[in-house]
Amino acid sequence: MRPMRPMRRGASLSVALAFVAGCGGCGSEGPDGADAGPAAAEPGWRDSVSLIDELTRCDVEHRGLLIDFGARTLPGRLAWAIEPPGGVVNAEHDGATWSRFYDRQVTFSFYLPKVTPIFVAMRGVGRDSTRVSVSVDGYGLSTMRLAKDEIQVVESQETRLPLDAGLHGVTLRFRGHKSVDAEPFAELDWLRIGVPDDHLKRTYGAPTMEDVLDPSAELAGVPHRAISVRAPSTIRCAVRVPPHGKLRTAVGMNGSGNAKAAVVVRRDGEEAAVLEKVEVEGGDGAEWQDVEVSLHRFAGQIVDVELTALETTGTGRLLFGDPAVRIPDIEPRDTLDAKAAVVVVLDGVERRDLPPWSDVETPHLPTLNELARDATVFQDHRANSTLVNTVVASLITGRAPAYHRLADPGSRLPEGIATLGKLARDASVRAAMFTGVPTTFAPFGFGADWDKYEAYPPNEGRPPSAPFDDAAAWLTDTKLQDDARPMLAVLHVAGGHPPWEVTPPEAAKLPPEDYAGYLSPRRGAQLIAKLEGRHSRLAEADRQRLDALFATGLARQDRALGHLVRRLRDDNRWDSTLFIVTGDVASGRRTLFADGAPMDEELLLTPLYVHFPTGAHAGASVDDATEVYDITHTVLDALGIEASTELLGRDLAGVAGSVDYDLDRVRVAVTDRKHSLRWGDFVLLAEEAERPTLCHLTVDPTCAYDRRHVYPSIAQAMYRRLVRWDDPSPFERQPLTLEAEGAAMLDVWGAY
Repeated sequence: MRPMRPMRRGASLSVALAFVAGCGGCGSEGPDGADAGPAAAEPGWRDSVSLIDELTRCDVEHRGLLIDFGARTLPGRLAWAIEPPGGVVNAEHDGATWSRFYDRQVTFSFYLPKVTPIFVAMRGVGRDSTRVSVSVDGYGLSTMRLAKDEIQVVESQETRLPLDAGLHGVTLRFRGHKSVDAEPFAELDWLRIGVPDDHLKRTYGAPTMEDVLDPSAELAGVPHRAISVRAPSTIRCAVRVPPHGKLRTAVGMNGSGNAKAAVVVRRDGEEAAVLEKVEVEGGDGAEWQDVEVSLHRFAGQIVDVELTALETTGTGRLLFGDPAVRIPDIEPRDTLDAKAAVVVVLDGVERRDLPPWSDVETPHLPTLNELARDATVFQDHRANSTLVNTVVASLITGRAPAYHRLADPGSRLPEGIATLGKLARDASVRAAMFTGVPTTFAPFGFGADWDKYEAYPPNEGRPPSAPFDDAAAWLTDTKLQDDARPMLAVLHVAGGHPPWEVTPPEAAKLPPEDYAGYLSPRRGAQLIAKLEGRHSRLAEADRQRLDALFATGLARQDRALGHLVRRLRDDNRWDSTLFIVTGDVASGRRTLFADGAPMDEELLLTPLYVHFPTGAHAGASVDDATEVYDITHTVLDALGIEASTELLGRDLAGVAGSVDYDLDRVRVAVTDRKHSLRWGDFVLLAEEAERPTLCHLTVDPTCAYDRRHVYPSIAQAMYRRLVRWDDPSPFERQPLTLEAEGAAMLDVWGAY
């Protein structure tokens, strides 16, 4: 592979680095750069991750781990339920939050940071069932008896042998006959994964969410939202540490007594790092002690940040006030205003076919070579599905598949959903869509709300380059330009997908010589579809002809793309245009152009070239993570379009021109009911009711091995983020209806 260009960023990066360098001795006192600064918000810094806001995703330990039912803590702890289970219903009574269990068996996953024996305890009420069998990792532990219609705390025996550090599962099986469906087997307030300690004879106070959260803790007249605990306790939250990040909290003692606290960072497979220890006193003169520790040496890594109560005396409780990971407050620059925005989405290509990712020279792609050299290239752009129209639906709506409901081959965009076409029309921006890919034709819901919508069926004879030509004519139409309204064009084009724009005489000259196979430019898609993705059914001569047809067809697409760029330049519109070229999914020759292929990471990484207005960030190569929603966000910003609802994504100009501090953001891909979540260099693959697998791309780029046992804490954190990652929708899934004409188009395309 040719060497990548060094990453270059705009002025905002220099400002960010100058800001951090100008901090001088910030964080230079105490272990790992801790210092005690004022509790008030500092100028130039802001909260990136509030541990209080994250608390329902964190582990709360007090003499063992506690799972608080009915308090928004269950998602991600039920093994292995991605969708909300119908057999668990939240309720409130007797001053507590509860869960009613209607399924006979339920399993909870949990993480142990160290080797220890455990026992299981629960507070609950028996309904249809009063006996509960408890097993850990499939091994029976005890059968406990709940009182009928009476609140009771019950406890199992201790495991005979210690459990290893890592991920485990505890299963509850409710025994007995179920009388009526309306009656649950039992109601549970909390479940405790207890560990033997010296406090077993002391009454256990469960650290439920209501008990731990103090929204208005006040010491010496200074208020904080606080986490309130008694020793021994630990609040453990997973974060991906941003550059120059630091943890800040105020520590105090509410009530009588003294306390010792610690800030700890834990990484899978390594000894815990104690960053700071603090001692505070309670009583009438109690005050907050501000604590700040640098996390910069963990930048980019997924770690567990632990707030630990080591010791408390008296009747008071230790408080952690407003704990948060903080970052420099540098506002990223948005895309400059544009008079036009053009988004070209290529189908049927993989990054390795294109510059600058190809490991061979690509002289047949001069336009893409020019963009690779002179535009901004984003190196880590990820699709949110391997279904072509799912990705394009997210691009034109700025919403996740869970919202727009086009997440499987048998669905379509719902009527009434706000697309770029509708948002543009409401903002007096002219908008058009030109598509040569049948799965984004009108039957799939893509034709509504545009000022101009053109589809190019592959069975009607127009060449695959036609969308480029018509878009160029529309964008440079002097009649449309006279009213000075901004313009938006979205092109979904064939890219490398057959049928290819190759004439029979041209095909006859392609390798191999004297080819006698059936692979032709016109019928190539239908023949390839019959192979069902199996390369073994292609003869060597067929492979050579496929490569030649693909390269020639893609070269024609590049030529048409170049014609569009020249028209904009000749019309003096290039410098005022936001011009984006990307791919839908990375499904090309390797997958034989399959739609909805398995979610291998290589099939989700797609090309992204951006020419910003005035050539901002020209020549930059950006390694920061991006996804399809960022394209939508950038287009809206460039054209000054306000969305009525909050869309996903961020402006690509801000990503290109500043340090990426948003490392807590995850990227989720969905194909049908399969999920792939990427967080940094880790990928979690999950399917409903199946045990997820974890991949570490740095050491295993093909995801050949499951590494959950190596990185159990990261696996747990990513699974919880996946389950909670949602984009609630007011729309119902709308099934696709195809008439004979639509089916014929898809047949020529090789899709159905």
